[in-house]
Amino acid sequence: MRDIITPVASIAASLLVVGILLAAIGINPFEAYAVMFTSSFTSKFGLAELCVKTTPLILTGLAVAIPLRAGLWNIGAEGQLYMGAFAASVVALYSNLPSYAMLPAMFLTAAIFGMAWAAIPAVLKAKFDLNEILSTLLLNYVAIYWVEYMVYGPMRGKEVYNFPYTDLFPDIATLPRFFGTRFHLGFFIAILIALAIHYIVNKTDFGFSLKVVGANPRAADYAGISKQKVIVYSMLLGGMFAGIAGMIEVSGIQLRLRPSISTGYGYAGIPVALLASGNPLLVMASAALFGFLYVGGSVLQTTYSVPIGIVYVFQSLIVLFIIAGQSLRRRD
Repeated sequence: MRDIITPVASIAASLLVVGILLAAIGINPFEAYAVMFTSSFTSKFGLAELCVKTTPLILTGLAVAIPLRAGLWNIGAEGQLYMGAFAASVVALYSNLPSYAMLPAMFLTAAIFGMAWAAIPAVLKAKFDLNEILSTLLLNYVAIYWVEYMVYGPMRGKEVYNFPYTDLFPDIATLPRFFGTRFHLGFFIAILIALAIHYIVNKTDFGFSLKVVGANPRAADYAGISKQKVIVYSMLLGGMFAGIAGMIEVSGIQLRLRPSISTGYGYAGIPVALLASGNPLLVMASAALFGFLYVGGSVLQTTYSVPIGIVYVFQSLIVLFIIAGQSLRRRD
């Protein structure tokens, strides 16, 4: 029961504090929250955009949640997302694969590149006990600047009028969209992945190993569980999910590679995973909440000229209240 009470109380406390901030700048918080809700849930466009924002958050939330269960902090989901997007874009633009093979090949290469990017801090942690927070965080910048270099240089499109974009993907390299909106197949893929991971972490030996290593590494040693293997495998899984998120973003939404393909989805995956306490099923609900904040925040910007910083304040407050709640629980 406490696993549910803590995140609910954190959200409620965040709503209260943000409401006070909105009131301080002359905006009725009740009206603002009502506008956010109606714009996100009462129209086809709003629901579609909510799903669009939720999709990468589910995957980056899982990218953080799985290592978190093993006591690791994968702060590198943003970079892993960028590398997945880059790899998928190379396949889409240069492979000339037949239609039946294009999307599977994009998924596979994005997953491999995401895993490869996560493998660097994973091996450093497993072999040399290098702090994974620092290594994953710093690798984000390497990946982001690598993509920026490629789209400004070797991969810049021939039909983009000197903008730093690649050419548009061919139709066979784009995910199907539905209902005349940006709602795409990637949403269902993210849901299926979350359900599969829920089964893995709760019904398999690997899931049990994750829990034991995360709860008590010494007990894992006594039980014959290899902590080094769990570290590497959990980080590789996280990198795979983030890489797939990058592929879905460029193939389902952007339809090309460009700088700033992510609006911080990799970093947002951290509070998504924290709010869900590492539970893959709750990650979906947590991602939907943060997707709502993205969509609702955009509406507040256009309706009330609210700074986007208010949305980031909301996200940060949720994290702070979650941490405070967990600290209080440990003292009980």
